[in-house]
Amino acid sequence: MPVAYFDGPGGTQVPQSVVNAMVDYLVHHNANTHWQYPTSQETDRLIAAARAALADFLGADPTEVVFGANMTTLTFHLARALGRGWGAGDEIVITELDHHANVAPWRALERERGVTIRVVPFLPHTGQLDWTALDRMLSTRTRLLAIGAASNALGTVNDVGRACALARAAGASSFVDAVHYAPHAHVDVRAIGCDFLACSPYKFYGPHLGVLYGRRERLEALDAPKLAPAPETAPERLETGTLNHEGIVGAGAAVDFLASLAPGGARRDGLARSLAALHHRGQALLERLWEGLGQIDGVALYGPPPGRPRTPTVAFTVGARTSDQVAKALAEDGLFVSSGDFYATTVVERLGLSAHGLVRAGCACYTTTDEVDRLVAAVTKLVD
Repeated sequence: MPVAYFDGPGGTQVPQSVVNAMVDYLVHHNANTHWQYPTSQETDRLIAAARAALADFLGADPTEVVFGANMTTLTFHLARALGRGWGAGDEIVITELDHHANVAPWRALERERGVTIRVVPFLPHTGQLDWTALDRMLSTRTRLLAIGAASNALGTVNDVGRACALARAAGASSFVDAVHYAPHAHVDVRAIGCDFLACSPYKFYGPHLGVLYGRRERLEALDAPKLAPAPETAPERLETGTLNHEGIVGAGAAVDFLASLAPGGARRDGLARSLAALHHRGQALLERLWEGLGQIDGVALYGPPPGRPRTPTVAFTVGARTSDQVAKALAEDGLFVSSGDFYATTVVERLGLSAHGLVRAGCACYTTTDEVDRLVAAVTKLVD
């Protein structure tokens, strides 16, 4: 039985070109950096090339691209660096829609530095942020707005450009979690106007790795924990220890894979065309899946409907079954879906589903209409 992978929001499948790039690095170029022999110098060049690829992906400069173990680790690192200059009376604004990787690092500063955390609610009946509350919470005391570009649980897309403009008007910095957004839409950090943004290549056909964008002047001003001999210049001053070189090479190859889906012209232009096409295709699959599941008695859908700003990620429940029970039954039909709270714990709590969790099905570049129909048929059979 062929497997249909609807688990992309938790990590996509990896194309052969990315695997080949990582194997080639390990077999032919594996070394540590900045030394005077060929494989070390080849490693330096390959890392620089991958940094340039991720800069194209984000609309940034290569000196603004930081690599790390994962988005969560990078965000904790950034939070500690920013928090060294904050204390009682300073405020950080976060949201209920966010993955807890964009919650816990800022909550840690509440304990360690005495800052105040203010939380923007979301509206459970729409799956969208309460923008009136967000605007009201920003003030001259706000030091940072931390907001997700898209909810990894509900698929809700937030207008982060608007949010960052509001933060800037209040004199605050902005951090955007683009982990769930980046596989589905073109990211342009200049257009967004954020100070920092993080994403994860393993969500867009690459290896397990984290990437942090920061405005160069902000990166160079951070009081970041680092070893004294380590570089002082951005972006290396944020990269602690020996990095995952093969993962970095694979991340660059993942960007090239995405650009290859709309060949011709510069890589950055190809990426914009590819992601626009993927967005259009994803919305068509989303509509088909949403409408199919919505016609099944006992299935409840969560988040904004098609036609609203959202990713092709559908969250649902099936009667009184737990999400794990549903996911296990679907796996027997070769349909791999995610279940639980996906670390978007507050979202699931606010929906009153902590005991059962959500079933999550995401569409990726390899998802077909036949696979969507298989999933709808399998859920129908499960209900019957």
